[in-house]
Amino acid sequence: MPAFKPPGQCPACGEWVPRNAAACDCCGACASSGWKMDADVYDGLDLPDQEDFDYNEFVEKEFGGGGKEQKRRRFWWWVAVLLALAMAYGLLAPMWH
Repeated sequence: MPAFKPPGQCPACGEWVPRNAAACDCCGACASSGWKMDADVYDGLDLPDQEDFDYNEFVEKEFGGGGKEQKRRRFWWWVAVLLALAMAYGLLAPMWH
Protein backbone atom coordinates (compact mmCIF):
# COMPACT_ATOMS: atom_id res chain seq x y z
CA MET A 1 0.00 0.00 0.00
CA PRO A 2 1.47 3.41 -0.94
CA ALA A 3 2.16 6.00 1.76
CA PHE A 4 -0.66 8.48 2.35
CA LYS A 5 -0.08 12.04 1.16
CA PRO A 6 -2.71 14.78 1.60
CA PRO A 7 -5.15 15.81 0.17
CA GLY A 8 -7.50 12.97 0.81
CA GLN A 9 -9.22 11.01 3.52
CA CYS A 10 -7.17 10.31 6.64
CA PRO A 11 -6.46 6.58 6.80
CA ALA A 12 -6.87 6.69 10.59
CA CYS A 13 -10.20 8.49 11.08
CA GLY A 14 -11.59 9.13 7.61
CA GLU A 15 -11.71 12.94 7.89
CA TRP A 16 -10.59 15.07 4.96
CA VAL A 17 -6.95 16.17 5.16
CA PRO A 18 -6.21 19.35 3.13
CA ARG A 19 -3.28 19.69 0.75
CA ASN A 20 0.12 20.33 2.40
CA ALA A 21 -1.23 19.45 5.87
CA ALA A 22 1.37 18.10 8.26
CA ALA A 23 -1.22 16.11 10.23
CA CYS A 24 -4.93 15.33 10.35
CA ASP A 25 -6.89 18.13 12.06
CA CYS A 26 -9.30 15.63 13.57
CA CYS A 27 -7.19 12.81 15.02
CA GLY A 28 -3.64 14.18 14.80
CA ALA A 29 -2.29 11.28 12.74
CA CYS A 30 0.73 12.28 10.64
CA ALA A 31 3.51 10.85 8.51
CA SER A 32 5.76 10.32 11.54
CA SER A 33 3.05 8.40 13.41
CA GLY A 34 2.37 6.26 10.38
CA TRP A 35 -1.20 7.53 9.85
CA LYS A 36 -2.57 4.87 12.17
CA MET A 37 -5.12 5.00 15.01
CA ASP A 38 -2.95 3.32 17.63
CA ALA A 39 -0.11 5.84 17.21
CA ASP A 40 0.78 7.76 20.36
CA VAL A 41 0.49 11.23 18.79
CA TYR A 42 0.75 13.03 22.14
CA ASP A 43 4.00 11.38 23.15
CA GLY A 44 6.53 13.93 24.34
CA LEU A 45 4.04 16.77 24.94
CA ASP A 46 4.26 16.42 28.72
CA LEU A 47 0.49 16.38 29.15
CA PRO A 48 -0.86 15.44 32.61
CA ASP A 49 -2.60 12.13 33.12
CA GLN A 50 -6.39 12.32 33.25
CA GLU A 51 -6.41 11.07 36.85
CA ASP A 52 -3.92 13.73 38.04
CA PHE A 53 -5.48 16.68 36.20
CA ASP A 54 -7.47 19.17 38.30
CA TYR A 55 -9.42 21.48 35.98
CA ASN A 56 -10.26 24.06 38.67
CA GLU A 57 -6.61 24.31 39.71
CA PHE A 58 -5.61 24.74 36.05
CA VAL A 59 -8.13 27.55 35.48
CA GLU A 60 -7.03 29.38 38.64
CA LYS A 61 -3.37 29.04 37.70
CA GLU A 62 -3.86 30.19 34.10
CA PHE A 63 -6.48 32.89 34.59
CA GLY A 64 -6.03 33.90 38.21
CA GLY A 65 -8.36 33.54 41.14
CA GLY A 66 -10.28 36.62 40.12
CA GLY A 67 -9.65 38.59 43.34
CA LYS A 68 -8.27 41.99 42.31
CA GLU A 69 -9.18 41.55 38.65
CA GLN A 70 -12.81 40.82 39.48
CA LYS A 71 -13.04 43.84 41.82
CA ARG A 72 -11.49 46.08 39.18
CA ARG A 73 -13.95 44.86 36.55
CA ARG A 74 -16.90 45.41 38.90
CA PHE A 75 -15.67 48.95 39.70
CA TRP A 76 -15.44 49.92 36.01
CA TRP A 77 -18.84 48.37 35.31
CA TRP A 78 -20.40 50.62 37.96
CA VAL A 79 -18.52 53.65 36.60
CA ALA A 80 -19.97 52.90 33.16
CA VAL A 81 -23.50 52.57 34.58
CA LEU A 82 -23.22 55.87 36.48
CA LEU A 83 -21.86 57.67 33.41
CA ALA A 84 -24.71 56.32 31.30
CA LEU A 85 -27.25 57.53 33.86
CA ALA A 86 -25.59 60.96 34.04
CA MET A 87 -25.63 61.27 30.26
CA ALA A 88 -29.28 60.21 30.09
CA TYR A 89 -30.17 62.78 32.76
CA GLY A 90 -28.22 65.46 30.90
CA LEU A 91 -30.07 64.72 27.68
CA LEU A 92 -33.52 64.42 29.25
CA ALA A 93 -33.33 67.19 31.88
CA PRO A 94 -33.93 70.07 29.40
CA MET A 95 -37.21 68.44 28.35
CA TRP A 96 -38.51 68.50 31.92
CA HIS A 97 -37.86 72.20 32.48
